[in-house]
Formats: sequence, C-alpha cells, structure tokens
Amino acid sequence: MYFIPSPPPSPRGRGGYGANTYATINTRAMQAGFTLLELVVVIILISILGMVALDRFWSLRVAAEHATVAQVTGNIRSALGLEVVRYALDNRLADLPRLDGSNPMLLLAQTPIGYIGETSMAPARITEGSWYFDPGTKTLNYRVNYRKNFDGPREEFPRIRWRITFVYRDRNHNQRFDPGLDAIGGLDLVRLGR
Repeated sequence: MYFIPSPPPSPRGRGGYGANTYATINTRAMQAGFTLLELVVVIILISILGMVALDRFWSLRVAAEHATVAQVTGNIRSALGLEVVRYALDNRLADLPRLDGSNPMLLLAQTPIGYIGETSMAPARITEGSWYFDPGTKTLNYRVNYRKNFDGPREEFPRIRWRITFVYRDRNHNQRFDPGLDAIGGLDLVRLGR
C-alpha cells in the first residue's frame, strides 16, 4: 500500500491546479507495471527463443561427436603412416602384414578419452561414447552416443567399426602378399559396414 501525501492547499481553492496534478501523478504511478497480455507475449517469445537455442545446442553436440571421431581416426591414420616409416627405416617392410587387423590404439602415444581397451563384450554392455578393440573380429569400435551421428546399418546399439588393413599391389593376383614380388602400399584404417 502506498502512502500518498495530501496535496498542499491550492491558491485557487479546492478544485485548483495543485489537486489535479497530484491525481495525475498518482494514476500514472499505479499503471507502471506489465499487463497480463504483455506478460504472456514476453513468455511466449522467451519460450520460442529457448526452443531454438536448445535445438541448436543438440545439433552442436552431434557435430562435436562427429568431430571427435574424425580427430581420433585422423590421429590413428597419422600413427599408421609413422609406423610404416619406422618399418622402412628399420628395413622391415616385409613384416608390415603382421599389423593387419592389429589394435591401432597401441600405436598412439595417448589413447582417446573413453577408450576401454580390448574386449569382446556385446555392444549393449558398452557405454555410449566408448572406444574399444574387439580381438575376435580384429576391429576398432566406437559406440555411438548420438544416433543422428550414425550413418551405418541400423542397430539397436549403433557403433562404428574400423580395421587396419595392409595395402599392397598384388602383382601375381594370388590374393596374398608375396615379399619381394608385390609392391607395398602401407597400412590403412578402413571403415567397415557402411
């Protein structure tokens, strides 16, 4: 409740200039808030902006996961290239086929966040956003966190799989590497199951 002082006596009498001035100020002071309609409009606008921001936030999370996977696989491909160079410097290129199907995480100086090691557990038991090597299938797996990021076969527990493959030019077309005859191309990280 407001305390409004009574106006000073007007030199013109009871209905003079001073009484009307205070009445006008008093009416304006009482109407200084939002109307219900203005409040509803503001709430609707804030809700719409919030929905747009939330949608953008979710799409950024998907993009961040995609970028993380691309960065890790890029690091592995760089490590594979360095490993081929190391084998060449040691004059052991004929030993490169032994790395076919091996765990590529062993070539990294630091494994990525979320790497849980070698396991043959079912994908349902693997936490979303985890990397693991399956020795049974000789594949590196990433358990997808956001399904929008997944373009492989539709699975209940989506994952992306890669395998190290030895690349060579099969000159005699016998479907196997023959040292001294076939040309060595190096190692590649191949994505499976697209």
